[in-house]
Amino acid sequence: MKKITTERVSAAAFYAVILFAISFARDRAVQPDLWISVSDFLNFSIINDPKTFARAGLEVAEQGWLTQPSAWIFNLWPPGFVLLLSGIFKLFGIGVPFLAVLLGLTIAAGAFMLMTVRRYLSFYVSAPVALLLPLVPFIFPVTRFFLLQPVGLSFGEGFSVIFFITFAFLLLIAVKNRSMIQALASGGFLALAAYFRSQYELIALVLSFGFFGLLVLVVLADVFLKRKPAESNKYQALKMMALAVLAAQLLMLPWRIYHYVDSGRWGWVQTQEIVIRNALLPEEKLFEMGGDFVVLGGGHLACKFEPDYCGKTESSFFYRALFDHFGEWIEYKASLAKSFWFPTIRYFPKLLAEDVPADYLGNSIILILFAASLYFLCVARKSSDFLVYFWILSSFYACFFVIFVLVQFEVRYFFLPKIFSIFIALALASVAWSARAKRGAAGAVTRAD
Repeated sequence: MKKITTERVSAAAFYAVILFAISFARDRAVQPDLWISVSDFLNFSIINDPKTFARAGLEVAEQGWLTQPSAWIFNLWPPGFVLLLSGIFKLFGIGVPFLAVLLGLTIAAGAFMLMTVRRYLSFYVSAPVALLLPLVPFIFPVTRFFLLQPVGLSFGEGFSVIFFITFAFLLLIAVKNRSMIQALASGGFLALAAYFRSQYELIALVLSFGFFGLLVLVVLADVFLKRKPAESNKYQALKMMALAVLAAQLLMLPWRIYHYVDSGRWGWVQTQEIVIRNALLPEEKLFEMGGDFVVLGGGHLACKFEPDYCGKTESSFFYRALFDHFGEWIEYKASLAKSFWFPTIRYFPKLLAEDVPADYLGNSIILILFAASLYFLCVARKSSDFLVYFWILSSFYACFFVIFVLVQFEVRYFFLPKIFSIFIALALASVAWSARAKRGAAGAVTRAD
């Protein structure tokens, strides 16, 4: 036990040191200084969202909660990052270099995430490979930029990315170990991800509905094929998945109750109302309001495809335009996807794809890894982990399909799919490699006999 503990502490320290070192490797972009104070940060040239979070964190630290004029912030974003910032300001004072503190917290959370990935990979590859492979995603600019550099830290979404990846790999470990505690903990990380960014709440919902659909399919398949549940481990996997979903939804219930008491709604946030309003505005009006990013990202399509709906506010007009022009809608969004996948972070968040070989190459490799992960999933279909991978990946990509159909594209919206694709591709490649090695060994034994 002592040896195992020492090994884990050493590995965690190794990851923390590596992440700290990587954080000093600055990718070319307009970024605030890591040691900036919040007062100077509010005057820094950056888009409004990080400044909104910083101001809200200050207000909660000083007032105990958001005042009525600022209440709209918790209607658009869940409270996790704002409460974290308020805790930093309350504990260390408003003059603290809050981005440096956020970096320290990110490194701690990131080291735990990498430890979780390492633990899972150790089932399939050697210890040195399992130790080093989780660091591969940080070779890519998008990962280190969004998770470890000042601009990414100021958005706070890096915590959601880390928590979500931890959820996925901790659940895979729980299935391996048949551990209810680990399954419940994985659901806790999924809930934490949702408390820091709203799209993870949608992912959690899709995972929940996807689980029930998968459960029905498995039961019907067993009934049709006359198989006994005891003959397979898949019901153990389903049990762990159920625990993770249940834990996540229960932990997310307090914020739903808060919104119900505050506004009579159970929704996580109310951003969809803004999405619908923007989609029903003419391009000229959006440009006047500073909403050029909405037009560039295809968030104006309801008005574009149905001019008679322009200026309407009822959600029914938005959905009617969507379903009446679904093919055109999807085709238009697909035509934008390449531009939003390949831009360089040098001009983040602007949609500029200048000739930056490192970024273009990195995004190209990630696209290849995304495609490869689907291939590796097929190769690993006989693995005990297949059901969990299939559930997570199908729910994840189905959710992002819905998000990208309904909401305008933005460069940072592609960061999670990119980072997650790298981790999943590496994990599935390890599973596929292990399965191939076992088949080769079994074939060698058969030939020897």
